[in-house]
Amino acid sequence: MMMQVQRFKNGLMASILLAICVSTPATAQVEDRQAMMDLVIQVQQLQDEVRMLTGMLEEQTMELENLSNRQRDQYLDLDQRITALRNPAPPLTTTGAAMTSGASNTYEQAVPQVREEAPEVRPALDTPSSVTGIATPDTQARDMALSPEAEKAAYDMAFQSLKEMKYADAASQFQSFLRAYPNSEYADNAQYWLGESYYVTRNYDIALEAFQGLLTKYPDSPKVADGLLKIGYTHYELKQWDQARAALTQVQEQYPDTTLARLAGSRLRSMKLEGHF
Repeated sequence: MMMQVQRFKNGLMASILLAICVSTPATAQVEDRQAMMDLVIQVQQLQDEVRMLTGMLEEQTMELENLSNRQRDQYLDLDQRITALRNPAPPLTTTGAAMTSGASNTYEQAVPQVREEAPEVRPALDTPSSVTGIATPDTQARDMALSPEAEKAAYDMAFQSLKEMKYADAASQFQSFLRAYPNSEYADNAQYWLGESYYVTRNYDIALEAFQGLLTKYPDSPKVADGLLKIGYTHYELKQWDQARAALTQVQEQYPDTTLARLAGSRLRSMKLEGHF
């Protein structure tokens, strides 16, 4: 739109200059100063109108951009709410035993416990030898890292980065989440949003791999339909027309009468108009 306004402005100025040249006699014997002043005033008025139109266009462009960002935020928030409804958090208990346990845990964290060392086993005097103890592995840190709370916090952190359009951070955090929690109830969502974080940054090859991984690893996930649509979109961006057409057609066949099917149909019509099949 900005280019069209600029072209309109340039063409308008050229037309006015041509009109001035034609209206002025070649011999320059008669100078109509009033006509020249009128033309100058008209040029100034037209320039003012062009500037006004340019300002209006910039305002509309900003409004469209803000609307797009709000729609994306609402979509991400809706997905998070759906995920939370699908995986409700366990209810909190306030029984006396739980409170006692909580107080005990708090006390144990505040006051380090002193472990009693096992008594040293001394060998008999007639059979001298040395005894090397085997340390007990400390699994407390590992259990905390794999706790449901830490799992949910890791997913939420990656998802928040995506909502804030920190796509590089989101991709890294979703990858870390999938490595740490490959069997998580959020793993399929993480796999999809990993592909999305690459798609919006135009890393289409990596995005395609992530979306295909969703279909392969989590074939029963509710995100499969969205992933299949994005596979079609990604093939389109890579100019792989046959693969794009196949994926989008599959969306229409497997998920008829849905928003996804309508989106797939819209992209297929665009491809046809563009002459890709």
